[in-house]
Order: sequence, then C-alpha cells, then structure tokens
Amino acid sequence: MILMYHHVAPRQSLPAAPEPQEGWQFTLSPGGFEHQLIALKQRGYRFVALAEIVDGIRERGVQDGNTVAVTFDDGWVDNYQFALPVLKRFCIPATFFVTSAHLTNGTQDEKRMSVDQLKELLAAGMTIGGHSRTHPSLTRLPLEQARAEIAGCKEDLQQALGVPVRFFAYPGGAFNRDVARLTRAAGYAAACSALGPARNDASTLFWLYRDLLTEGMNTWGDRYRLCPAARRLLSFRVTRRLKTQLA
Repeated sequence: MILMYHHVAPRQSLPAAPEPQEGWQFTLSPGGFEHQLIALKQRGYRFVALAEIVDGIRERGVQDGNTVAVTFDDGWVDNYQFALPVLKRFCIPATFFVTSAHLTNGTQDEKRMSVDQLKELLAAGMTIGGHSRTHPSLTRLPLEQARAEIAGCKEDLQQALGVPVRFFAYPGGAFNRDVARLTRAAGYAAACSALGPARNDASTLFWLYRDLLTEGMNTWGDRYRLCPAARRLLSFRVTRRLKTQLA
C-alpha cells in the first residue's frame, strides 16, 4: 500500500476560505495522522521508504502485501511543521512530492516548503520527489510544455537540493499514456497516480496506485482499502479507470 496525504494541520489553523485547488478537503489533524500510523502498525503493516517498494517491485515483480509507504503531495509547509515531527517520532520515512517553480524563480511562497526546509526533511531521512514546476493538469498541455514541467522539475530540485530525484507524482492525478512516457523519458524511476486501491506490480511503476484514508479510518471506503480480500475482488474497478486515463 502507498498512502497519499496532502495537509496535516490543526483544525484551528485551516483557512477560513480555502482554495479548492489546494486540497484542504484532504486535511488530517496531527493527532489523526499519528492515530493512522499507529493503527496501521497494529494491523501488521511495515512502513518502508517508497524506494524500497519500487526496488522490490523491480526485483520480485510485485509489492509485498504488508508494506506501506507514506507520500505527501504539493509540498505544503504544514507537512514540515506538523507531519515531520510525527514521522520522526515513529522513525517512519516518507516521500514529499513538491513543485519547484517557487524554489528557483526568486519568489516567496509562504504556503509551501522552502529549500532549507526541504533540506531538513532530507537530513531526517525523508525523500523529495517531483510534482511538476507549477502544478498544471499535464494532460491539457502541449507535449513540449508538459515535458518542461516534468523534466524541468527534476532538474530544479536536483540543482537546489544536491540529491538525485527518482520519483514523480502527477499533479491532480492527471496523466495519460503520453505523460507517463514523458515521465519515464525524464529519468524518473517511477511515478505515483491518484488511482487505487490495487496492488502494485511491474506493470504499474509509472502509475503507482495509492490509497487515501479518512482520519477516523472508519468509513466503508476505509474498510474496503484495509481489507486484502476486498482489494483483490474489486481491483477490476481500478483497472477500468486506468484504461480510461491511458486512452
């Protein structure tokens, strides 16, 4: 399983008029985030870095069923403020998919993590991945512009952080066959989609399935995602959505 998060923040710090494109509907409180990690450990899941999952798939052809990787999209500063301390306390690695334009064009974006904060994540054992330069819907761009967003983000982050950037996540989960091909051509080892739940294998490396759980982990959707039998039985639904996106 690969978990997908956006914001981790106390309820009182949420914006009064949240921007719909900023993913505030996916916010967990720090306590709720901690509860999820503890509950998953109690269920027998083993937290590993995304790299371990990808390398394991390349070696064995399929993801181990009891492994789980934590990923965050967009690079919000609350990830640094509230999620990182929880991850460090439990010694859990995570991958943070970040946009790069604000890191290289001299502008300040107080909502997103700075270069110094990203370097602190790296020093704590976290991984930084690409999420495009400006977070567009990549499927709506001309191919050359999409290529610049995908490959340019990798170049920006590697120059700013001084580390290889191996993984990518499609902004808004939007990808098709051409976007996946451009991502592979840019030199990424794998890419995450917003599709799920389903088990990842060698055929899904450039649209890795991820899971989004609610804070209470008590909805029917949560139960479905946390039940191996249900995941196997209903995986055809994910495959059907994938075919639509790749068309």
